[in-house]
Amino acid sequence: MKTYRVFFLAFILAAFVSSIHAASLTFPEPNDLPVQTNLPDVMTMADGTRVTTPAQWQARRAEMKEILEHYELGHAPPPPGNVRGKDLQSHDYLDGTVHYRLVHLSFGPHRALGMDIAIFTPAGKGPFPTIINPSFFMTPGVNFTNGAAPRVPATTNRMSLLRMFSMPMDPARAAMTFSNQLARGYAIVTYRYTQCGEDNPNYRTNSFYPAYPDYDWGVLLGWAWGLSRVVDYLETQKFVDKDKIIALGHSRLGKLTMVATAFDDRISLGAPAGSSGAGTGAYRFCGPGRGGKEGIEDMVRKFDYYFVPELRGFTNQIYKLPFDAHWYVALTAPRPWISVEGTEDQNCVPNAVKQTVMAAKPVYEFLGVSPDRVGVSYEKHRHGLTPEDWNDAMDFADQQLRGIDHHRTFDQFPADEVSTNSVTSK
Repeated sequence: MKTYRVFFLAFILAAFVSSIHAASLTFPEPNDLPVQTNLPDVMTMADGTRVTTPAQWQARRAEMKEILEHYELGHAPPPPGNVRGKDLQSHDYLDGTVHYRLVHLSFGPHRALGMDIAIFTPAGKGPFPTIINPSFFMTPGVNFTNGAAPRVPATTNRMSLLRMFSMPMDPARAAMTFSNQLARGYAIVTYRYTQCGEDNPNYRTNSFYPAYPDYDWGVLLGWAWGLSRVVDYLETQKFVDKDKIIALGHSRLGKLTMVATAFDDRISLGAPAGSSGAGTGAYRFCGPGRGGKEGIEDMVRKFDYYFVPELRGFTNQIYKLPFDAHWYVALTAPRPWISVEGTEDQNCVPNAVKQTVMAAKPVYEFLGVSPDRVGVSYEKHRHGLTPEDWNDAMDFADQQLRGIDHHRTFDQFPADEVSTNSVTSK
């Protein structure tokens, strides 16, 4: 009982200190911020104090979240606290080795908001490590009738992909797609991400947003908020191992995975894949003259609705940005985190990913856990999520969460990046 009291008092003190620091933050305009050519240090408070205690780290985490919300993400409403699920369909697939359920979640004011999720669980009693996989495809089973399975188009241009993504998905086909993950003992929860906000500038007119008109959240934070509502439901389910909830998404869904994992401590492991600009790769090492590919200039030009307007102010003055991608990894600590990448990804700069990973590792060491909890995997492919990527993520999760040793490390970058100097934080 004495130990519990000491822990409880330490928690209360940390929360109190966090609230004081968060309340005292100021948010200068981009032009008025100092130049920081190195990655902004996560271990230095806004007032210049060096973080040396757990209470200070909690205060620093609160500061970092406030800064990210102000300059990049916006502010989301609090958790609604009333998530419920209603089963709409259920079926066994793959000779009875996989159980499928289509569940409608309802929540929010008058429980008028909602989304559909598809759950695939392997054979056995469980509980199972559970992967939440936001998807570009329709939630399996929604509007599906036999014979309506999507056909792979002969070409892969943007319009054909959009048509494929919008077609109903056969849950039997989805079960087959996830057969390797299920055979390895993982449950899969997947859903169409646009249920949490349409992927266009008009996102405020639909989904969750009309119910919360006083919040300034961009759609990226809305997508992450939606993933947390899935976690709300999974916490009530017996099939879920609550200490092994994993978030894995690709491309813009990798960005949402990164944000959700940083802001929701219930996610045990984050695995953003091919997350591109505004993802794992540090802004300071992406874009014109800084490594190429997708920089902050591209993101605010093409996808400004992901963010709050303040982010646009850092165009052409990237070194005044008061944060960078490594903050999201640091906020995840001490929970494990892996960036899943392709060596030939046309959107991702390997050096930018490396700078993020290396700059976050000291936080893990400060918290008394191995820096190997931050990992990276590369497979030979362009922008996409491959079966090999899935296996890498699951191998990492096996080692970090399940005590299954695959006798491999997750610290190898493409050969031409090995000689890159480690980043310094300032």
